[in-house]
Amino acid sequence: MSAAKEAGPSSRAVLVTGGAGYIGSHAVLQLLTAGFRVVVVDSLANSSELVIRRLRSLAGEHAKNLAFHKVDIRDTDGLKKVFASTRFDAVIHFAGLKAVGESVQKPLLYYDHNVVGTINLLEVMAAHGCKKLVFSSSAAVYGSPNNPPCTEDFPLTPHNPYGRTKVL
Repeated sequence: MSAAKEAGPSSRAVLVTGGAGYIGSHAVLQLLTAGFRVVVVDSLANSSELVIRRLRSLAGEHAKNLAFHKVDIRDTDGLKKVFASTRFDAVIHFAGLKAVGESVQKPLLYYDHNVVGTINLLEVMAAHGCKKLVFSSSAAVYGSPNNPPCTEDFPLTPHNPYGRTKVL
């Protein structure tokens, strides 16, 4: 074997923000069963620590590769502690608020969570040399296209604060 051979999944660590949410938790389970080490960061604002317990149960023998930190991505010091504890190969970013109606009622809250939180995450990633990011956006960035289904080259015309916070 060559020393230059790329490391397998079991030696790779992935941070999943919002990993206790619906989509995030499904991604976490897939990563675990594929053999990755997974660290979940979630404020639990839209989820519960029960999801983490269920993930451990569903992951079976892979549960040993799951760590959880109750941290809001707007908490820069909290994120720095997580990054100081593990060298991440990649980040999958699901954390954020997601209710269109609420975003119209409380747009500043959505900009704070979704934009400021993402900027904090990117800054901490950069400081720790983590350069791989999968960003979970939303079809809300396309507004109301005339000819669905949407493709990624459709114009970005979000109609609400939530959609605008997902156009990064």
